[in-house]
Amino acid sequence: MAINAPVLDMLMQTAKQLPAPRRMLCLGYPDMLVTPAHIEKRCGAEVLARVAWREDSESILRWHGLAGAMDRIAESASLFRAMGIEADFVDIVASRGFEIVLDLNQPAPADMAGRYDIVYDGGTMEHCFNVAQVMLNILDFARVGGFIVHVNPINYYNHGFFNFNPTFYHDWYAQAGNEIVSPFYAMHGPVLQSRLLPIDPVKAFAAPERSVMVVVARKARAGRPKWPTQTKYLGNAELKA
Repeated sequence: MAINAPVLDMLMQTAKQLPAPRRMLCLGYPDMLVTPAHIEKRCGAEVLARVAWREDSESILRWHGLAGAMDRIAESASLFRAMGIEADFVDIVASRGFEIVLDLNQPAPADMAGRYDIVYDGGTMEHCFNVAQVMLNILDFARVGGFIVHVNPINYYNHGFFNFNPTFYHDWYAQAGNEIVSPFYAMHGPVLQSRLLPIDPVKAFAAPERSVMVVVARKARAGRPKWPTQTKYLGNAELKA
């Protein structure tokens, strides 16, 4: 999983809506695939000056097919901290030594509920089979008034177990009294030149090949939601042509 320039912009704009200090939970540790020039342009020279750089940048760039396209990678927690965001990370193993070990297929510990201003799912949910439980966990992690940022595949075949449609997010959040607070985007193209294409949340559309869903929701109320009914069937409850 990784954060590119459009997603970093979205996270930054989301964080600006929250008072400091801000606390974020990342589902997995995201590699920061943004150039120093972009960090300086979007976040400022002061933020760039406070960023630590990963010693394994070369191998990570090779992993993402970006050898030669960038010369170094920002350490994600340090960039978040420079942006005024304290980040925790959960994962199935502590591969970097600081993750909270958690299987998102199972109910999350009660003491993690309502702790976070931002929950960032930057490409983790599709790798979990028990998607309904993952969505319950994500909603539980966020405090009321907090934000949830999703970046999940629309049509990345065999990337994970699942691909997701906009109506999945729209119906889950809206029918429970929560809010979608950004447009729905299909992000596509090379990682360093990605483009955002606005798409309809509930109607049919054609997405470019290998697109990911990018959307931001806001938790507006406490409590567990009921399972949603797809919007297309709410408008045609008798299932008539």
